[in-house]
Amino acid sequence: MKLAINVVQNLLLPLLEKDPQFDVNKFNLIFWETFTKGLLDFDKDAKPLYAAIYRLELNDPEKIISALENIYTSFIKELAEEYVLGNTSEVFENLLSAKNTLFEKEVHFFTNLEKAIKKVERSRIKTSLPTTYEKLTFELPENTIEAAIKKKEREALKEKMKVWDEELSTTEHVSSHSLSSGKKTKLIQLSWPKYAAAACVILGLGFWLFLNQQQTAFTENDFANNQNKSTPSLKKAVKPEMPTITLAEIASVSKNYQVIENGLGFAPNHKIKVVENNQSPRITSIVNAIEKYQKMLENEFSENKVGYGPIIKKMNATILSLQEELALLKKREKQYTFDGKKLVLYVSSSAKENTIVLYKETYYLKKDADYFKLTLDEQPQLYKKESNTEVLSALDKIIFDYGN
Repeated sequence: MKLAINVVQNLLLPLLEKDPQFDVNKFNLIFWETFTKGLLDFDKDAKPLYAAIYRLELNDPEKIISALENIYTSFIKELAEEYVLGNTSEVFENLLSAKNTLFEKEVHFFTNLEKAIKKVERSRIKTSLPTTYEKLTFELPENTIEAAIKKKEREALKEKMKVWDEELSTTEHVSSHSLSSGKKTKLIQLSWPKYAAAACVILGLGFWLFLNQQQTAFTENDFANNQNKSTPSLKKAVKPEMPTITLAEIASVSKNYQVIENGLGFAPNHKIKVVENNQSPRITSIVNAIEKYQKMLENEFSENKVGYGPIIKKMNATILSLQEELALLKKREKQYTFDGKKLVLYVSSSAKENTIVLYKETYYLKKDADYFKLTLDEQPQLYKKESNTEVLSALDKIIFDYGN
């Protein structure tokens, strides 16, 4: 359950934190366990989640409720990916035993995706083997090493040699004097090891300096003997990254409408809040994002390029997620939610006129010239356009009498 709770927190908290009434003290372990269990059964019964969200006393709980379907889809997808990656959780067994259709579909998708990535990586490794061997067997030319040594240590070596020559001269003088007096000395023998050791140190230091500055171009004086020979350039590999495409948000507009009632005309205290969620900018941005990602997969992120496997996997998963959200948004435009106090509409363009009419204890929504019968239910309902001529005449009469 811990794995599932972590996934839910990552999906839900960013939305909750945007609400002005968000209180972190209300989110204990019991809440997360209850909410996670409710989300696992969301496709069967969403009412426990609605109740849990309303108990949080948020400023705009409907915004969280409207995002639940998307949260549920992302939740199941992430659990399916964790399952394919080999992680363990009792949640997986529950989803499999319950034969959760979405979970099984996503497991199948990620399993095939994993196989495809392995196949592409094997092909990439086979293709890159010849160049890999060349990199492993690469050796620096001797003349390049000599040039590096000359570049960094020529002047310093001259100065040191002057000092050692003076020491050697002094040593020879002392040694000659000692020989003429018949005394034995070992001073002259000790100076030659110093020269040998110094040569080794200089050679090693020069080679080290060259390796640490191999990307720096040498001047023409440094390569007087190698003007016609090129030095291998070592370029740092650039890690490919998936571009981030910003999506537009759903524009929400709220307005209180006074209910027009049969026989009473207009009731001052009877009002209903109508929330119009304009999904058009969001839908347009999702369609554009899908097209852009698909073009990138075809043109820029070739499967044969080194390091692109994880990017391709992430981009395919993002496209699938966007396609699912797009389908959800289009589905919502055929639905509404109404609890008697608030009417939530999902639209692509706002109606020129909205009117709420109460006729024979039944609410009707008039959008422009059409009437729709409203059903009281927490679950989303499909629009039902009124076609009964008697009812339509009565509704028109109520509105006409109200206007006069």
